[in-house]
Amino acid sequence: MNHGLRWNSTASKRWTALNRRVSQEVRRAGFGSPLLVRVFERQHRGVLHVHPVLAFTGPDELHAAHVYAAALARLAPQYGFGFTERRLRPISRRGAAAYVSSYFVTGGKGKEALQQSVLSPDMPRSIIYVSTKLTQETGVTMRELRFRRFVFHIARRCLCDVEEARTIALLAQSDALDLRVDAFSPSPRLLASVLGREPPPRVGAPLPAAAGG
Repeated sequence: MNHGLRWNSTASKRWTALNRRVSQEVRRAGFGSPLLVRVFERQHRGVLHVHPVLAFTGPDELHAAHVYAAALARLAPQYGFGFTERRLRPISRRGAAAYVSSYFVTGGKGKEALQQSVLSPDMPRSIIYVSTKLTQETGVTMRELRFRRFVFHIARRCLCDVEEARTIALLAQSDALDLRVDAFSPSPRLLASVLGREPPPRVGAPLPAAAGG
């Protein structure tokens, strides 16, 4: 294993320990952690890079962000991390989202695209961390995103509108979808195929014979 791979293999644990230590210093200063998002990026040269996004609205968040950045720069070498940018650059919410996700789409500027990153064996299991403060405010969680993907999968495969697909998905998710009932524009047999379920018996098909004497 070369030096870069060895460094990458422990980067996630070391970052977690570093962030915990930095957050403790922020709390000692009387503030909550300003960390909203953390993204691991794998550069073309093979070394992982960490992008933290900090809350930066209002005097308390501004102070907490500066305490966090200063502690991060001071403590990073103890956890094996190199240069840390101390100059905070305020950008809009939309700009922050575009910044941390841009390399996922196309890569470029020495960065790998997501398709390349996820195939790397030394990429951390958790590529993106989003704080509960942010998910509670926006309602955007991995569970919700997976559900929406499920809804659009149903809508695309069954050629039905999204609202109907959402109703079907909710029923399927709660195991309350009865495919014996023709209640939607997609046929029960098509729904069974899309959902990977046993199709209902065809109308008029003979019932299975009961065993007995």
